[in-house]
Amino acid sequence: MRLFVPRIFALLLILSALGAGRRLAADEPASGYTGLYDRISRAVVGITRSDYPRERSRSSITHFGTGTLLDPVGLVLTSPTVVPEGSRNIDVYLHGGRVAPAVLIKVYPDKEVSLLQLKDFRRALPPGKKRLEYLRLGSSAALSVGDPLFSLGNAFGSIQSDDQVVMAAGVLSGIVELKEKHLESVYIGRALESTAALNNGMDGGPLVDARGRMVGLLILNFSQERWLGTAIPIDELKQLIEPHRSWFDDSLERASSLAGLELMDSHEGGKITVLRVSPGGAAASAGLRRGDVLRKFNGRKIESVPDFREVFHAARPGEQVRLEVVRDKTAIFINLTLWGRF
Repeated sequence: MRLFVPRIFALLLILSALGAGRRLAADEPASGYTGLYDRISRAVVGITRSDYPRERSRSSITHFGTGTLLDPVGLVLTSPTVVPEGSRNIDVYLHGGRVAPAVLIKVYPDKEVSLLQLKDFRRALPPGKKRLEYLRLGSSAALSVGDPLFSLGNAFGSIQSDDQVVMAAGVLSGIVELKEKHLESVYIGRALESTAALNNGMDGGPLVDARGRMVGLLILNFSQERWLGTAIPIDELKQLIEPHRSWFDDSLERASSLAGLELMDSHEGGKITVLRVSPGGAAASAGLRRGDVLRKFNGRKIESVPDFREVFHAARPGEQVRLEVVRDKTAIFINLTLWGRF
């Protein structure tokens, strides 16, 4: 593990964010490196963790690395070299010096994937914003040797020290097969080899294409033959990531309501039971729980999932609806503010 270094010691290709960011990961290529950096850097975060209680954190060892926001409510992708299984006291550093605590929700060791969730994404929002900026996922299969690529990250603690995401430019130099473990990395398999620099603290960060889409997860298992940085192709990770953001569909551009809620009809009939509440979703924020039974939606009695769909789809993003719920044989009321697709 790398120890926290208070100031940045190495500059790669560092580009300042200018003006207000446009919508992230647009389909058209960015206008120069500065335009690309402006669009994507705010979705790249620094991560620190301490295995000691927070009250002792000033005197304890703090490990650091990089992560990527994958949805507007705080799902963060990083690596177990940054946040291994069992980690606690995790802080995420966002653009503007904002810091938000996070919890580890899933680790896939063989694929070097750790997924975090901000505990309260609203506290991490910039003034006047309703959602976090995030990166879309691209296609690693569409890459060819020579394509421009960019690595972004928390090099030498640059994000928490200087509020500066470091960016390096390079090309896809090859697609290699990693056959043995190296350093702290355990990943073995197909990897993207890039000339974009990978410095201390950038593991767990994104490798992006010229359109600003994430095409790889930066790891420490580099090519020992050519000593270039490597990344796990994003196509190998999508199936691991999607279940944790399945309620969120960024392929749709139109506004439609979201609740982050999975329901099922009861075998007894006339009852709708909450099967799953997506972490970070609107329903979770409102306080709905698995096992709750829905009875009314804005005063209207609902007895089946089709009933719920009918009244739900008539509501719009930003609208607050009132749900009557039975929990532990007691009727309670929950106010749920619907989000939209972004």
